[in-house]
Amino acid sequence: MRRLDLLRRAARKVPKAAYWLLTPWRMPERLQFLRERANREARAQSLKLLLDEERSRQEARRQDGRGDRVAALDLYSADEVIEAAGVPRDRVFWPQSNARLVVDRESAARFLMDTFRQRADLRKRFPEAFSAPGGRGLAEWLSSAEGRHELALTSEGVQHLVALLSEDLAERARQFFLTSDEVRAVLPHGLMPSGRRALFRWFMQHGLEAGNLALEEVWWLFLQAQENPRAELIRAFLFTPDWQRRVPDALTIFGWSRFSDWVANTYGTDRFSPDSVEISGLQEPAQQVRAGYMAQSAWQRAHPDALSDVAAARALLEWLASGAEGSIAPEARTWCAGLDIDALTPGLLHGGVNVIGHFCYPSGLRVSVEAMTEAMERAGIQTSLRDVRTDARDDPRHVRFAGLESADITIIHVQPEPFFARAYARADLAERTPRTYRIAYWYWEFDSIPQSWCAHADQVDEVWTATEFIARGLREQLSVPVRTLFPGVTLAPFQVRDRAYFNLDERRFTFLFTFHMVSVMERKNPLGLIRAFKMAFRGDEAVTLVLKTSFGDRYPVQFQELCDAAADFPTIKIIDQVLSSDEVLSLMNACDAYVSLHRSEGLGLTMAEAMLMGKPVIATAFSGNMDFMNDENSLLVPYERVKVGRPIPPYDADLEWAEPSVEHAARLMRRLYEDQQWAREIGARGKQSAEINLSLDAAGRRIAGRLDEIEELRRRASRE
Repeated sequence: MRRLDLLRRAARKVPKAAYWLLTPWRMPERLQFLRERANREARAQSLKLLLDEERSRQEARRQDGRGDRVAALDLYSADEVIEAAGVPRDRVFWPQSNARLVVDRESAARFLMDTFRQRADLRKRFPEAFSAPGGRGLAEWLSSAEGRHELALTSEGVQHLVALLSEDLAERARQFFLTSDEVRAVLPHGLMPSGRRALFRWFMQHGLEAGNLALEEVWWLFLQAQENPRAELIRAFLFTPDWQRRVPDALTIFGWSRFSDWVANTYGTDRFSPDSVEISGLQEPAQQVRAGYMAQSAWQRAHPDALSDVAAARALLEWLASGAEGSIAPEARTWCAGLDIDALTPGLLHGGVNVIGHFCYPSGLRVSVEAMTEAMERAGIQTSLRDVRTDARDDPRHVRFAGLESADITIIHVQPEPFFARAYARADLAERTPRTYRIAYWYWEFDSIPQSWCAHADQVDEVWTATEFIARGLREQLSVPVRTLFPGVTLAPFQVRDRAYFNLDERRFTFLFTFHMVSVMERKNPLGLIRAFKMAFRGDEAVTLVLKTSFGDRYPVQFQELCDAAADFPTIKIIDQVLSSDEVLSLMNACDAYVSLHRSEGLGLTMAEAMLMGKPVIATAFSGNMDFMNDENSLLVPYERVKVGRPIPPYDADLEWAEPSVEHAARLMRRLYEDQQWAREIGARGKQSAEINLSLDAAGRRIAGRLDEIEELRRRASRE
């Protein structure tokens, strides 16, 4: 049988060999492919060996309780660094820099790191140069006459250095590490002293290229870690779910010593004794007590109503301060004795809300969750925030959303597909046990939902959504309560830019439509808008249509269709670019009117933003936008209700949406262009209406009201 298999494999190679002989002109392409495959296999094998070595070291510690302790990598020792990296020197260090070469952020970073390598006195004077805002005094010194003279800096060089210290050059490198699940599974402590050598090797041999990172970004990350190992221990806990489950009260005075000892024993790193801990660097006092209470069954048995009743909460705090709970460490008893019980009690009873959502994904979902969070904060609701990762194109701010599931209510602001089932994992967050009261916040673009959503709804206690249009479809199929709670809309501060910034002509009346290719181009219907624009205007008139989209490279067929539709009309401009939220609002502000001939919208956020800006808005009179648009505050386009007609993932063919009247839209666009005073009047009415109905303050009050109802229901249930 084995001989027969060998013969079959050999026979399969014959046609391939013959094809290669008959097409010699393709040989360079094939050789390039073989070289790239060999390189990939070599890198994969190298990564496997690196991770296997670290696994073996950790296993040895578990077996004998000791194992080899890894000495911390000294980043200011060139020999140590090159040995740890395992690559040639010129791949680890850049050519020597000097003050005259500081002309941008990257050259400023190289100069500053080179200077600190050479100057032990500066390292001693500014021990948090790379890890603290502004370098903890370094920016001021660089701006002083002393600093400029001592380092021979030009005025331009000082500006670049000070700007550099106001940012976080390491954030992209840190985020790439956080999104590298295979590496983090073995090296959760990679930025701590015991893991730094292995992680540095990984970055130099794999991460730099795979993450499309600059060498300066990686160096800055490791210098941050070297300066503040305790901060890296805390951050590692906050983004390692296994650690959170093992020691849920780690970031409290009650669990810190236990946690620090466990990490030291497991990974061979230094212990951080309670004497070295600044309590303010851990959780807030009320959160510490709540976390300790949830981790200690003895506390719960002694004070079962401590998180729901004022008297019981005070009794718990007095019990801890008195030393009656004998199992807590002396430093914890001392800390408890110094607590202000009156000030702390409300924080025990009202822990706020946990919010898990896409805070770093450039989309309408991010705008929505940010608005909801701000609305709650305006209403006095404390929030604990976690970002749900999507992919490497997310803004590199995941680490800034470090809140634990400390409150008793969790809002999961994540769509049912594709991330809801793994929202906690993608947030690097352990689910609290027993679980919190869970609320799903969902959007949808139709008045009926996919059947698969029902299984996700079984994992929550209720569902919220933004508009009645979505709520009707949810209520038809879900057994849990569905409530309409608009998240609120506000215009974030943005820089006012003229049209020249976006390569637009100041003299032309300009219509705008913004959409995301990921949101399904057929639903957004820019092709219908192009037809309406062509029907309304001649190519030589002083009017422009701007179609702002993003991620066209992910949908090449649809994007080419869009480009082809606009190709014969020079006054249609397509911008396919990921702009910052500031730039998107700036673009909207620079235009004269906003048009959306959508086939269906769950909310219609961009329309709401345009109204808040005072722009006249033309929109399809269908779906979620009708919660805030009417004939008085906007220009509505009639439609026919039709079936989608063919499967357009994630939409089924039998779903129904709108087909807006292109002819009517064309007439409205023409009138706005010809009567610009009327256009301004429409915009002013829309702005006034939006400011009243879409405000964050109103949204915050509505959300607070529902959260109060939930807390009261939970208190009643605990007493029964």
